[in-house]
Amino acid sequence: MNVANEPICIIEVWEDKVPNLVKELRAKLPMKSVLQHGKLIGDMVFFTMPIVAPWENKFKTEEVGKMRREKYGKVTGSVCFYSPRQQFCVVYGDDTAEEPLPISYIGEVIEGDLQLRVTGLETWFDQGRVVELEIIE
Repeated sequence: MNVANEPICIIEVWEDKVPNLVKELRAKLPMKSVLQHGKLIGDMVFFTMPIVAPWENKFKTEEVGKMRREKYGKVTGSVCFYSPRQQFCVVYGDDTAEEPLPISYIGEVIEGDLQLRVTGLETWFDQGRVVELEIIE
């Protein structure tokens, strides 16, 4: 994931858990969008993608947070896709809303936690930068 032409983090999307979404991503990446901050739901950045995909690996948002806290001690690094609004969501901190909304839990940040946190905080004040997702093989 790059923001304003700077590399931010590497995200792993789980092919075995979200095969339909991975197929769509492979067909459409690289792709640019506008980075936004989830002002009401905590430490999360997101962007809209022109991808229509069914729910896969479906959980409630609050369940993803609970699973991550149990496994890693924090929510930071979770990556989800919210199908109704076509939003790719990346959690950069541990302040997240406990919402009973459905979400596809699709992967995690595997490199770049610190730069992602900086980018998340910057996005709070400066929304609208260009974000790009690309595939690294």
